[in-house]
Amino acid sequence: MDYSPLLCLDTSTPVGSVALYSRSGLLASFTRESPRAHTERFFSTAESLLADCGLTLAELGGVAVAAGPGSFTGLRIAASAAKTLAWVLEKPLFAAGSLKALSFGAAAWRLPVCAVLDAGKEEFYAACYDWGEPGSKAKELFHPVALSAEKLCTALADAAAGRPLICLGPGFRKLREKLLSALGSLVKQVPERFDLPDAALLGELVLNDPDEYRVKDILTFEPFYVRLGQAELRLKS
Repeated sequence: MDYSPLLCLDTSTPVGSVALYSRSGLLASFTRESPRAHTERFFSTAESLLADCGLTLAELGGVAVAAGPGSFTGLRIAASAAKTLAWVLEKPLFAAGSLKALSFGAAAWRLPVCAVLDAGKEEFYAACYDWGEPGSKAKELFHPVALSAEKLCTALADAAAGRPLICLGPGFRKLREKLLSALGSLVKQVPERFDLPDAALLGELVLNDPDEYRVKDILTFEPFYVRLGQAELRLKS
């Protein structure tokens, strides 16, 4: 079944991204520095992108959202917006891990890719994937976790197992010198444009294997936070 065009939303970091993606490639996209403002205007942004392409909401094949980890508030608002739109339009909802989607941007290098986001409190969200041949499923070298800088260096060394690996993401740029000092030539870098989440990557990843990322129950879907956000901690105390 063809689920394109797919409306995609990624607000895992302080940069929010919305894209309209089809099997033929990117149709339209919009990025802004404030993901919260971005998600609050999600519906008007979606309609604007669709109008630019001569399409309507009813012509969407589905809605995709970056499922985390990342900004607690950004993920929560994005998940709510994506769920609402998919439910109202009676379209399928797709969700892929934020780190997996980010790492997918460097899949063409055919090296293991570690995506790193800043989790705050001197911790970093990270996960590592080996994409192998084009079109193949990614092998998860370690699943999304929140780690200190020191523990991340250890995890990367274990994942590399003596092989070069690509590190990217805003968390990597923050830790760049420390990781290079610890791992040396094992760390391969890509242009900085690959560091920021891009909803178009999310769309391409989902459309490559929609069955893997389709959400079975839209109403009960929740983002993958890895650890509780401070707002949720206060509610539970």
